[in-house]
Amino acid sequence: MGWGVSPGPAAAQQAIQLDEITVTARKRPEAEKDVPISLTTVEGEQLEDLSKTRSNADLARSVPNFNFVDLGGQSSNLANIRGVGSFSPVSPDDTSVVFYVDEAPQSVYGIAPNLLDTESVEVLRGPQGTLFGRNAQGGAVSIISRVPTFDRSFSLTGEWGTKRYGLAELIANSPLIPNVLAGRVALRYSNFGGDVPNILLGGNDAATQVGAFRGSLLFTPTERTTVTFSGSYTKDDDTVPRWLLRGAADFPVSAVNPRNGVDRENQNYNLKVRHDFGAMIFESISNFQRTTTFQVSDLTDSLVFSKLTGLPPAFFSTPGADLANIGINENTWLQEVRLSAPKDSAIAWTAGLNFYRTEVAVNGDAHSVTPAFATATGIRNNNFTTNSYAAFGEATVPLIGALKGTLGLRATHEEKVAAYRYRSVGTPGTVPSYAQNLSLTDDFLTGRAGLSYDWTRDLMTYASVARGYVTGGFPANSINNPLGKPEVPFAASTSWTYEAGFKSELLDHRLKLNGALFFNDVKNGHLFVFNVPTASFTVATLDYQSWGGELEAAVRVAPGFEVFGGVGVTRAELVNVPIGSATGARNGNRVPNVASLTANLGFQYQISAAPLALAGDFFFRGNYQFVGTRAADVANSFDLPSYGVVNGKFGWKGRNFDAYVFASNLFDERYEAFGQSFGPTTQSVRVGQGRIVGIGSTAKF
Repeated sequence: MGWGVSPGPAAAQQAIQLDEITVTARKRPEAEKDVPISLTTVEGEQLEDLSKTRSNADLARSVPNFNFVDLGGQSSNLANIRGVGSFSPVSPDDTSVVFYVDEAPQSVYGIAPNLLDTESVEVLRGPQGTLFGRNAQGGAVSIISRVPTFDRSFSLTGEWGTKRYGLAELIANSPLIPNVLAGRVALRYSNFGGDVPNILLGGNDAATQVGAFRGSLLFTPTERTTVTFSGSYTKDDDTVPRWLLRGAADFPVSAVNPRNGVDRENQNYNLKVRHDFGAMIFESISNFQRTTTFQVSDLTDSLVFSKLTGLPPAFFSTPGADLANIGINENTWLQEVRLSAPKDSAIAWTAGLNFYRTEVAVNGDAHSVTPAFATATGIRNNNFTTNSYAAFGEATVPLIGALKGTLGLRATHEEKVAAYRYRSVGTPGTVPSYAQNLSLTDDFLTGRAGLSYDWTRDLMTYASVARGYVTGGFPANSINNPLGKPEVPFAASTSWTYEAGFKSELLDHRLKLNGALFFNDVKNGHLFVFNVPTASFTVATLDYQSWGGELEAAVRVAPGFEVFGGVGVTRAELVNVPIGSATGARNGNRVPNVASLTANLGFQYQISAAPLALAGDFFFRGNYQFVGTRAADVANSFDLPSYGVVNGKFGWKGRNFDAYVFASNLFDERYEAFGQSFGPTTQSVRVGQGRIVGIGSTAKF
């Protein structure tokens, strides 16, 4: 029998207030409501409930005006925010939205972050080049891992579901030397058996297997010094088909032989040192990553090419007749040092230096009996090196009364080198061999200027203008060399972004309401254009503009009951398109893969199980995610229709154990995630993952 004390008025009031969210969007911890940037933070149960097999797609649907471009192949981290983003990646660093894991940028060709043992995810809208760098023209996605603590904990989680879905996870934390050294280990393995029938091979395509490990150490030799080291390994294999015939009988069905497959491995080592000097704070980030990707592709889905050519499917069903193998090895190094003002300083400032180096080797071996694939065949050995040097600083200064001004600037110098080597496998129309070396240097400035006004402690308005930049470079895939022609570098992309917004907490901190309006003017957006007659991709650059807004809200209805959601509206159009452009683009065409409307609505409810004579609580969580119509390509040859996904979870939670049932994509929406036109009568798409229903439990010790 236990004795308790009823909560007083102050405690009861606190129970129905929203929890304060702390973010590091400006490289220092501060309350989310005080940051004059449009951003969304996903943490706690919302983060826990994201898909373990398609984390990027599920994360994007939880954030207004954030579109994950599920291109497939080696491109795992391709997205656009507010309509700004690489239409399709020309090279591993060709992106306008950069994913960061513990402040280290991830390659477009890298492995998708699996969100294992993650503290929070911050999605920052608008150019973030000042503090984040690395081409963050459209925005940044900052993933923050949990760090060791001096408490002892151990947990095991298991999930089992339909379509051979399964997950096992272990997380352990322990002090090693009290108050000096602590360690943390996290492991996860997940499997999904696939849900796209293959009519040639039987069974299902679209299977995924993900294994991940991270170990970390926290060292605090003094009260002012903190050292954090982590090492992680992730292996991600999938057989998700890239081209499915749109409108096929029993869609979605695949007709490739062999199965398309992508195997990825990533090693990530991160060292962070922080020391508080009193007058300023010093931080150092050192990171090394090694990523390898191997991709096997049947170039001719029998259903797609039968529809395109009028020939019977059997003509394209010979195993290995049109086959491409691509291997990508990428090593990256990052070193950043910065100084910043202490937390209570009247002027909040950050300044630093950054060095980034990447080495990428793209090796391909392809052959084909289909004449259209002549330029895709041959043996390729292409190598790329980038060295980037940057100095940056940002300060927020009180001006008059509650008015503050922010000014930030980043100066960057980049050096890029490319070496192309091609050797024919005897395909008619190709040269026996070709070699080419290229290099470029670039110096550029990015930055932000803004004003914010604190009307009250709980209401702030702001306006800003920001300069965005994505460096030029060289296409990773050599498309001209097989014909005896040189590859052509692509130009840098520049942009100006104008934003105005507000952040507020109302009803005695029970309601949070944030909103923003924006306008983006982008020059030379990078684009790979699919050329149907030669079945190859060519590089182009196009100008475009986007405008719109987002509104987000969260309300604590009662103790244990919270409702949250957001809506984003974006109109993105191509401008200044040359008449007769070979890309098929026209002035006024919509930018591809940009949803005109995105929205999400969710709730979480927790109630005591005592009325049923049980300890602990019951919990109910659910959300609806909507993605509007998107143009499939710059020619606007067809649209990907709008869709909605419903997810839910119900269970019981005790002090050391919980059990639950869950449903992902409850109504089995087979949405079209990406599209490619092969002509007026033939369209292919990449399809999203269908319904998974299962059970799970977690035990804590």
